[in-house]
Parts: sequence; structure tokens; C-alpha cells
Amino acid sequence: MAEKRKKLLCPKCGAAMNHHAEKVVLPLDPQESARVDPALGGLVEDFHSCPNCGNSEARDATLPFHA
Repeated sequence: MAEKRKKLLCPKCGAAMNHHAEKVVLPLDPQESARVDPALGGLVEDFHSCPNCGNSEARDATLPFHA
């Protein structure tokens, strides 16, 4: 990603989560299918884990993050 995005906060404990990877995932519904990267054949998601409680989360890497 070209621009720096804000840290994802853990929804369970509020700690800043660690970014681990960007992965291509298959769409699960028609709304996600509309955002598929045709060159990759899927959606690009950021995967994160919480160093405090161990929770893991994913977010769409192509959408702006404002939280």
C-alpha cells in the first residue's frame, strides 16, 4: 500500500494489532464479487493479530480505513 494506514485496534481489548500479511481471498457474496481484482482473481485483505489477547482480524486492503 502506498499510503500509511492507521493501526487496527483490537475490537476485543483495544490494543494496537500487528499487521502480518496481505492475502488474496475469494469473494463470499455479490457485493464482494464487485470488488474483485481481475488480475488476482480475488479480494486483497490485510490480516492482523493482537499481541495482547491473541484475537485475529482481517480488513479489505483496498478500502480506506478511518477508525
